[in-house]
Amino acid sequence: MCSCAHTTEREAIVPKLNRVFLCVLLVCGVFTLPMLSHAADDKKNENSCVQCHSRLPSSSFVGAKSHSWTRSKHQKHGVTCDKCHGGDPRALEQKGAHTGVLGSRNPQSTVYYKNIPSTCGKCHGAESYKFIQSLHYKRLESTGKGPECVTCHGSMVTSILTPDTISVVCEQCHNDRMGILPYVPQKAKAVLLLLRESAALLDADQKLYRPAAGTTESRYMLNARAALHSARLEWHKFDFDTITGHLQGMYNSLEMLSAKRKHQ
Repeated sequence: MCSCAHTTEREAIVPKLNRVFLCVLLVCGVFTLPMLSHAADDKKNENSCVQCHSRLPSSSFVGAKSHSWTRSKHQKHGVTCDKCHGGDPRALEQKGAHTGVLGSRNPQSTVYYKNIPSTCGKCHGAESYKFIQSLHYKRLESTGKGPECVTCHGSMVTSILTPDTISVVCEQCHNDRMGILPYVPQKAKAVLLLLRESAALLDADQKLYRPAAGTTESRYMLNARAALHSARLEWHKFDFDTITGHLQGMYNSLEMLSAKRKHQ
C-alpha cells in the first residue's frame, strides 16, 4: 500500500478520534506484561480431562463447557481443564484425574469466585496486578459482591467486551435502582471507544511512518506504543481518568512525530 493510502487512512481516523475525545470530556467530565502463553504440550489424545469431557453430551453442564472450550483461545494456547481446575490430566481413571479438584462453591477451589483473579493471574499477570488495585477487587474481597474476571470475559470461551456490550455489563450494578454510580456505564463505553480509536490511529501511523531506530521519530513512536500499552493495562483497574491521560500522551507523541516529518 502506498503512503498516500496510509495518509488517507490517518486523515479518516484523526477527526473521528477528536470527536471521541470530546465525547469523553462531555460524558466523563475529564479530559502485560504480555499474556503468558502456555506451550500446547497437552495434546488432546494425551490429556485425560480433554479426552473424557469431550465425549460428554452437550446437554450436560460439563459437556457444554467442554464443547464451548473447543476452538477457543484457551484451547489454542494449551490452557486445558487442569490449568484452572487442578486434577491430574495423566490419570486414566476418574478418581485419579479429579484428585484435588474442588467445586466452584468451595472457598478452597481455584475457581471459587474470590480466587478467580489469582487463578487467571497465573497467565494474565499484568492484568491481574492492575485488577487487584481496583475498587472492584476491594469490594469482591470485602463483601463478595464485586465483579471478577469471568464477569466480563467469561471462562471456557473468553471474550473482550466492546463499547456496545460494556455498558450492559456495567449496568448490572451501576444503575439508578441500586444507586451505585449510575453514570459509569456510559463513561466506560466512551472511554473504551476512545481506547479502540486510539489503537486504530497508532496502527495507521505505524504503517505511514517507519522511523529508523535511534532517531527522534522512533522515540516518539515508542512513547506512543508505551502509552497505549499502559492505557490497556489501566483498564483493568477501571481508572478512566488515568486511561484517558495515557491516550492523550499517545496522541501527543504521534502529533510531534507528524509535525517533525512535515518540517523535514
